[in-house]
Amino acid sequence: MLERIHLLRNIGQFDNVSPAQDTALTPFSLIYGENGRGKTTLAAILRSLSTNNPTFVEERKRLGAEHAPHIIIKNAGAQCIYQNGAWSQSAPNIAIFDDLFVTENVCSGIDVQADHRRGLHELILGAQGVALNETLQTTSSELKRTISI
Repeated sequence: MLERIHLLRNIGQFDNVSPAQDTALTPFSLIYGENGRGKTTLAAILRSLSTNNPTFVEERKRLGAEHAPHIIIKNAGAQCIYQNGAWSQSAPNIAIFDDLFVTENVCSGIDVQADHRRGLHELILGAQGVALNETLQTTSSELKRTISI
């Protein structure tokens, strides 16, 4: 059983994080928070640990970090350590139910990509706001064309 996260260093949003000693996980832990706070990074770490696939961690190496990711997680009384691109042991008993799980395991006939999700969360009310958004979209498109030239 996954018991606790001891250390998250140089991965995603986590520069050097050691959660408090009383921060324990249970057999059914729910992780939630605002966008950009590290939920997807935590899911990637746990998926990497459960599959023993370092790619999920390496893809989230902290930008500009001098050192490689270093992670310590307590699982079933033992420490699982990610260092030098590999786990000391895997934990196949962990299941992660996130967007990747849904993409791989649920067929709804509709494939919602990241660009679609961005549009789903956009709501602008009022003529002035709509006009400003149109200006923003036009400027953004022009910048993209300029950068790709």
